[in-house]
Amino acid sequence: MDLTSLTILTSFVFIIIFLTLILAFTKSNEKITYWAVLIIVLFLILILSWWTIDMALQWVLVEATTLIGAILISMSKNEKSIEVAWKFLLLNSFGLALAFLGLIILSFGIHSQISTNAYEMLAQIKTHQNALVETGIWLMIFGYSAKLGLFPNHFWVSDTYSESPSQISAMISALFPPTVCFALRPVVKMDYEFNTEHFSSAHALLALGILTLLYCIWTIYQTFDLRRITAQVALFHSGGLAILLFLNPSDKVFYFALAANITVKSLLFSTMGVLRIDSGTRNLNELKSDSGINKTSAWMYFIAMGMASIIPISPFFISDMLFLKVGFTAGKLWVICIPILSIIFFLIVFQKISPILTIPSRKFLPDVEKVLRIRLIFSFLLFLISLALGIYGIYHFDKGDFFNV
Repeated sequence: MDLTSLTILTSFVFIIIFLTLILAFTKSNEKITYWAVLIIVLFLILILSWWTIDMALQWVLVEATTLIGAILISMSKNEKSIEVAWKFLLLNSFGLALAFLGLIILSFGIHSQISTNAYEMLAQIKTHQNALVETGIWLMIFGYSAKLGLFPNHFWVSDTYSESPSQISAMISALFPPTVCFALRPVVKMDYEFNTEHFSSAHALLALGILTLLYCIWTIYQTFDLRRITAQVALFHSGGLAILLFLNPSDKVFYFALAANITVKSLLFSTMGVLRIDSGTRNLNELKSDSGINKTSAWMYFIAMGMASIIPISPFFISDMLFLKVGFTAGKLWVICIPILSIIFFLIVFQKISPILTIPSRKFLPDVEKVLRIRLIFSFLLFLISLALGIYGIYHFDKGDFFNV
């Protein structure tokens, strides 16, 4: 998989999310067509940031997504969503401000005349081993980690995903982390080229990723909110992306892992939205047998959660196998802990959501039937895309295309 293939795949996923938003929006009385242009602009900015090699322009594009994302989060038009939008804006802007400061310091440490071309900067790291370069790399990695949602700047993630419309949550959770990964990848490569005798910034990124995984495992025990459970799953995978960045795999592995995040996270939030509307509550403790639930919505969410874990047909299964291959090839045998943490996390998740399947079945309620059927159709399309990606990964893994990682 290359960047062109990833862009095409992401475009299909975005079209599905966008159509779901246009045809089946229920979070508020907002006329969603008024927001359509802003949503399309956000998507185009995200994709453009993937392709740019100028790190300053890339930073501007990433910061623009923060502002637009905050506006879209407030679409729910309630007091909580406005508060969450401000938290999202402030925490992400704080992190990006540090990243921009780091970029200026890094560029000044490499050139007498400031340049922010990623390839030019990477090529000169070995001949510019100084404190400015190291400081710049540290600030960029820590700053961008806030936008990725890593511990300890993760507090915006759960609130954002749980209070936004499910379609906006799907878009943010699916597209924002890969965008940050594109910004972080050249910085991590620079860190590997920088000779340091102490704890490097790439190792700090690894530590933040692992802490994020452990935080998700700890908090999922205490969570019974359907939206927040889904948010924790998304955050868990963002922690995995941080570890992948540290491992510095080939482009083919990198793009496949991003594709897995984009497709499966979109599926997860899409099916969560159907289940939440159908059940009439977001608290699992409030689901009652006498009220019933539509089995299709319950099973679709359960299957989506399965795709988010390491079942063999899931893209994340292949991603975890690639984690192991990349780590073992580099002599980092500790990577075996990552699939183990994933198993622990999802065992807890399934223990929490499995009672949904025991609730008696009923048809969709008449007042939401049309909306939910539309959403189910689009969720099924996302499932097919995720399944196709998993099969693609299995095929190429079996052929050995991923072995040279």
